[in-house]
Amino acid sequence: MFGLLKHNLIERNLISKNELLASFAISKAEDSRLTLKEAQDVYSLLLSEPDYDFVAKLLKAKLKLTQKDYDQLEFFNVAKTFRKLNQEPVKIEEITPERVKELHRNLTQGLDVFQQYLSGFTVYRSGRWRNNDTIRVGSYTPAPFTEIEEGVEKLVEWLKKNQTVDGVAIFHTALYGLHAFNNGNKRVCRILEHALLRNLGINSKNLYSTSYYYHKQKARYYKYLLYSLERRNLNHFVNFMLEALVLSIIDVVKTSLKTKRSEFLDRQELEGQIHVVLKPFIKRGEIQFKNLVRANRSKMARQTLVTYLQRAVEQDILKKRESGRATYYRLNFDSPELKTLKKWLDFAKKRLTYIPDNIKLI
Repeated sequence: MFGLLKHNLIERNLISKNELLASFAISKAEDSRLTLKEAQDVYSLLLSEPDYDFVAKLLKAKLKLTQKDYDQLEFFNVAKTFRKLNQEPVKIEEITPERVKELHRNLTQGLDVFQQYLSGFTVYRSGRWRNNDTIRVGSYTPAPFTEIEEGVEKLVEWLKKNQTVDGVAIFHTALYGLHAFNNGNKRVCRILEHALLRNLGINSKNLYSTSYYYHKQKARYYKYLLYSLERRNLNHFVNFMLEALVLSIIDVVKTSLKTKRSEFLDRQELEGQIHVVLKPFIKRGEIQFKNLVRANRSKMARQTLVTYLQRAVEQDILKKRESGRATYYRLNFDSPELKTLKKWLDFAKKRLTYIPDNIKLI
């Protein structure tokens, strides 16, 4: 019973963390200057007051609105919309051009008030299609604005006939290519992608999001998106989206594993600075002795490190093994996540051409 409660707690924490980080990443797609700490404060406000009227409060409190106010409202809209879509999942069969416009309206609500306060501001026309042909994406020219409504309608109908992961990736790319709105297109595409993947049964518990991977790989996201549009070959972005999906799954499994490793160490009776020596084992289950020496060089003498490691072995916290002239220490803790992680990494190595080094560490 206790184990089930612990599992549910970890799961709830992962869901909450994903809502925060995915919303933060989606807002960062539009070059928000908000820090993660500032985003956390806004997210806490959303949780405590879901119906908080951000614009009214800002206008009442200040004579002049600032870039920071804009970034906070932008994030508030993203987090609120993301949270609502997760609580009230959208079905692919229910997607219509009007639903796409409604999504844009929710994401950009109140932002056009900043037109009179911020220089170089691009109006959103919240919930309405683009009304000009001046927008360029790299060397790519989007469809004429007069063709947007028909284009979105055809794209939505195509998606309903191609309800696959590849289909969602193509929908993301093509919708961005249409550039249906004056501003905020990336937000619409990313949040729709998340909702549509969940509708396919992927990420049903809402533990991760490709949007956070896009944020961490921002340059590559734009590179492959533009490649697809400029060369009229959507495979570039489809492959990148599949990479983001697989590595996001791996990352959430790693997070769960690290949480359990940390809890394992918290249960141990540790003396002195032994907790400092053991901390790296949360991220990596086995570490070579020479790397432990390097990591602790400025923190303690080599002999002190050896003493602490030996004490951890005697307490069954670590296992020691020799391989040739090398010595390794491994955390004496097993978890089903480790087997799952190895399985996904083997899959990724066979299918993906790029895997960040930090993802490979287990």
